[in-house]
Amino acid sequence: MFPKAVAILFFFFLKRSSTYNFRIIYTAVEHGVKKNYNSEEIAIVSHQTSSVVIKNEYIPTLHCKIFNMTSDLAFITFDTCMIEHIEEECFSRKMVNVTSKIALINNQITTIKRGTFTNLKVQYIDLKCNRIETIEDGSFVNLTLLKDLDLSFNNLRIFNSDAFVNLENFGTLNLRSNHIKSLQKESLIVFRKEKSRLNIECNELVYLDNDVFGGMTATKLRLDLQNNKLDSLPEGIFDYHSFSVVDISKNPLTNISRQFCSQNCTVETFYFGCKGMDKKSLRESLQVIEHWIEDNGIILYTDGYCSFNKSMAKTFNITLSSCKATRSTEERGFWIYFGILFVLYIVM
Repeated sequence: MFPKAVAILFFFFLKRSSTYNFRIIYTAVEHGVKKNYNSEEIAIVSHQTSSVVIKNEYIPTLHCKIFNMTSDLAFITFDTCMIEHIEEECFSRKMVNVTSKIALINNQITTIKRGTFTNLKVQYIDLKCNRIETIEDGSFVNLTLLKDLDLSFNNLRIFNSDAFVNLENFGTLNLRSNHIKSLQKESLIVFRKEKSRLNIECNELVYLDNDVFGGMTATKLRLDLQNNKLDSLPEGIFDYHSFSVVDISKNPLTNISRQFCSQNCTVETFYFGCKGMDKKSLRESLQVIEHWIEDNGIILYTDGYCSFNKSMAKTFNITLSSCKATRSTEERGFWIYFGILFVLYIVM
């Protein structure tokens, strides 16, 4: 009985200590020389270029008091901190102004609430490898310098375009490896800049509204749709828009409209794969693609399993990485350690 009690107390001691003792690495540049400051000094340091990294801690709720800082930050990172909730307005200019990148990665966040990221000069936001299911309207507001947003490896089932307000320079959205099943009318209106990119590979897409690009002003969009469940491209879906790359490989496309890209539509490079699919059911789709490629001079890449004219298609190797995220080393270590304590508890 005594060893069991020791094991339990030891585990809760670790949890308590990690809850309140943040190992904060605060780096500031002064006259070209990097200096490190501990958590007690963090609130009184005032430098223009600085960064905060908090890693492998237990912080279930991200409280705004952590950001009681007198200086702007270039980078702020919370990596593997078991974060579940973000207190309202923590990432707003009222609390702290991040000028380059915010990263909340490998955590347990399920919801991005309205106003979570507001009025910042931040250029990159990285939220990959969480458990995000819901992004509320107005979650990302007045981020006029934001270029990239990474929401990959989460649990999104719906893409909410109303979450994004006034993102003038927005260019790249990574939605890889979620569970999104459809993109509705005018879903991609957020894209305005030339050569923007949407990565929505490794989802569960079965439906694209034929006006999904309605209102989008971006030109030469790169569109990554590979590894989904799309079986059709509806009439006019790409009309009046231009794309640098469209990748729809690894989709069971058996119903492609002959007018999917017919009016003021430009596609520079097109990826289409047939590996693992029934060639008989693909026959009509292959004919549509082949005629479209020939008529428009588009660069076609195929995986070598399609019966295209070899002179018109270049072969690429489909060597996609896993659609599933792997746990970080620190998170694996935490659960391994927890498992050892649990076994000790049972055995003793």
